[in-house]
Amino acid sequence: MDEMEAAYLEAADGDARDALRRALGDALQEMATLSGQVSRGFVRASRPADLARKLGPERRAREAARHG
Repeated sequence: MDEMEAAYLEAADGDARDALRRALGDALQEMATLSGQVSRGFVRASRPADLARKLGPERRAREAARHG
């Protein structure tokens, strides 16, 4: 995490508020990208392995909660 913090501070010329804005902006963009991949019960994946990677842990957690 320290490397990311240093990179944002450097990009913001040492201005902590600007660095925070940049980090939050990047996080929001990442969330928007991920949100576009999952919607209404469908998951977009180019290969079955990608689909399993995205759904595996969530599905196991849901099933454990339902049966536990």
